Amino acid sequence: MKIFTTRREKTMKRTTASIHLLLGLCFLLLAGCAPSVQVATDYDRSANFGQFQTFSFFQDRPSEPRDAAVNFDTSLDLYLRNAIRQSLGNQGLRFDTTNPDLKVAYDVTVNTETEVNTNYAYAPGFGYGYSYWYGYRYNYGFNRFPTTYRTVNQYKEGTVVVDLINPDTNELVWRGVGEAAVDMSGGIEQEKINTIVSNILQKYPPNRQQ
Repeated sequence: MKIFTTRREKTMKRTTASIHLLLGLCFLLLAGCAPSVQVATDYDRSANFGQFQTFSFFQDRPSEPRDAAVNFDTSLDLYLRNAIRQSLGNQGLRFDTTNPDLKVAYDVTVNTETEVNTNYAYAPGFGYGYSYWYGYRYNYGFNRFPTTYRTVNQYKEGTVVVDLINPDTNELVWRGVGEAAVDMSGGIEQEKINTIVSNILQKYPPNRQQ
C-alpha cells in the first residue's frame, strides 16, 4: 500500500494544476476578446429560399463614401467579403459570379452611434450617412419586405448589415444586422468581422432550425 507521495508525483500534480489554470485563463481571455453580437433579421415572406443556391457580390468593389469618416478603412472590404463567402459557404451556398441566385450587399458603421433615417426610398436605406458608413450605395427595392425591419432607429459603432437581393427582381429578400461592442478607432481584425458575420448568417435561411 502506497503511503508517501514522491517529489516527482508532487511536481507532476502541481504542473497539471498549473496547466488547467492556464487553460482556464486562456479560455476566459478568448471569450473576453470575442465580441458579443446581437443579431436581428427580417425577410420577404413570399420568397422561396430553397431556390437560392449560389451568390455573388452586388458589385466588384464599394463606392468610397464622400467625406469618409476618420475610421474609414479599405481593409474592411476584404475582411467582410472573406467572412461572407465563408459563412454563406457554411450554409451550403456556392459562390458564382456568372449567374448567381443572390446578390450580397453589406455595410458597417465606422463611427460612433448614428441616427438612422427610416424615411427612405431604397433599401440599403436606413439613411446611411456617407461619413459614418463603409460599404455600398445601392438602389434596390424592398416592396415585398415587411415594414417591421424599419423599427430600428439607431446603429452603433461596429454594426454590420448584410443584405441579400434577388437579382431577377432587384428586390431585397433578406437582411441581417449584427451589432457588437467594437471600438473601431484602432481598426477591426478579420477575426472580429468573422465572428459578427458568422452570427448574422447563422440565421439564414429564415426557416432553418437553429
